[in-house]
Amino acid sequence: MEAGDGHRTWGWEEREGVNGEGRTRGGDGPGGAGLAAAPGGGNVPAFLTKLWTLVEDPDTDALICWSPSGSSFHVFDQGQFAKEVLPKYFKHNNMASFVRQLNMYGFRKVVHIEQGGLVKPEKDDTEFQHPYFIRGQEHLLENIKRKVTSLIQFLISLVQSNRILGVKRKM
Repeated sequence: MEAGDGHRTWGWEEREGVNGEGRTRGGDGPGGAGLAAAPGGGNVPAFLTKLWTLVEDPDTDALICWSPSGSSFHVFDQGQFAKEVLPKYFKHNNMASFVRQLNMYGFRKVVHIEQGGLVKPEKDDTEFQHPYFIRGQEHLLENIKRKVTSLIQFLISLVQSNRILGVKRKM
């Protein structure tokens, strides 16, 4: 879909404006679009800043919150989370798109194994973790990078190998 400025937009991109709680989104704040300034001076993608805000917000604890250890977070009742929380921060209410974004930033679903078998959660509870997404360690967010697709990696390696071999392109 085309935005008014001619740039392509996707459903998972952040929604600008007010998030329904009086906090302004856009610019460099926690809900800003693009990159936000991190406490350490680095830049953090808006998706990660918004995710941090969601997990930290006590008002959303019934649907998304830190695990007791603080090394992961839980999403409870995915349907209600997608319907009530996602649209306040993103341009969609699609849980699959949210999970796809998590995966692109290297988050992994936590699977619990007890006594040699998988343990199914007692309720609609999905847990995600990333080594740099830890309660009380917001400065680590700048270490979380979006994955580069394998096609892009292949093209980069092809260009680099041509340079190394001294291959010249004909124009």
